[in-house]
Amino acid sequence: MRIPLTFLFISALLTFNSCCIGVKEDYLGNNIYLSEYDNVDRRILYQNESCATSGIEIVPITVNEISHNSNWIIAKSGNKNGNENVKYWVIKNNYKNIPDAETVKKNTTEFDDAYLFEYYLKNNDIKLPLEKKIANKTVGNNV
Repeated sequence: MRIPLTFLFISALLTFNSCCIGVKEDYLGNNIYLSEYDNVDRRILYQNESCATSGIEIVPITVNEISHNSNWIIAKSGNKNGNENVKYWVIKNNYKNIPDAETVKKNTTEFDDAYLFEYYLKNNDIKLPLEKKIANKTVGNNV
């Protein structure tokens, strides 16, 4: 009885010691994270460390589509159904040193229009396809 109880206690301790309970995070580079709370509420945050209890919002709820590489992060946000309050985002992700949150914000461009977003991507040779985020999965898609 003592061994199973000790095992249960240690397992519970390790589980609750994990800082990301209830939050799924994808590291995008340069202290930028896609934080997902309930398969719907996703935002892009600047955090000094993984599993931080707070961060500085770069792209508000809810990120419906995203793609990134070592140079750029692109995203589409809107309501949870993805068809109202739609905005497109381009975030620089290529820095010589880890940037602070203000630098990331200054290097974030927001678009209300898909055409202008596509035009910006083309002019800056950003060849990333937006991919839908559905229940912890990324599904290929185009704008």
